[in-house]
Amino acid sequence: MIKLAIFDMDGTVFESHLDWLKIREELEIEKGGNILKAIYRDDGVDEGRLEILENYEKENTLKTRPIRGISDFLLYLTDENITTVLITNNNRENTYFLLNKFNLNFDLVITREMKLWKPDPDAFLYAMAEYQCKPEETIAIGDSFYDVRASRRAHVPHIFIIKNSRVIQLIGTNAEDVTYFEDYRDLKEMLPTFNI
Repeated sequence: MIKLAIFDMDGTVFESHLDWLKIREELEIEKGGNILKAIYRDDGVDEGRLEILENYEKENTLKTRPIRGISDFLLYLTDENITTVLITNNNRENTYFLLNKFNLNFDLVITREMKLWKPDPDAFLYAMAEYQCKPEETIAIGDSFYDVRASRRAHVPHIFIIKNSRVIQLIGTNAEDVTYFEDYRDLKEMLPTFNI
């Protein structure tokens, strides 16, 4: 029985217009390097890099819109008594601006200020502990390889990924724990097969 649904934000709840290759290049962070760990270093915050990242994120925030069907899907989960958690590496200001602007509600929101950054599993483990849910009672919903890695590290057995070619190239189509979906109507039809 599924009790907890953990969502990513950019590209999953809201459209993402962020060009991560361009951002990494400007921040001078190699492919595969963790942007937040490069900014929030042990010896202090790299303010220059943080400003560049926040400018890109703010621009994205001002032009993004919710992914089609997300509002109805969240209502469906609420009707099914499934707790919803939003985990994002984005900042609190952008996250709540969008949630309030588009009237989307989650039971718990975890932003980068908590320093529980994906692809580490810490935010997933925190959410499951908060709601006393086991990994097998949890589903993860995202759009990126970071979402898959964080979910796997938290031992979440059911990972739902919005279908896009970049993710499929990285993960492939044979991963038993990953199910691709076209849109939220498609995902809603799939969930009863997972004992929801």
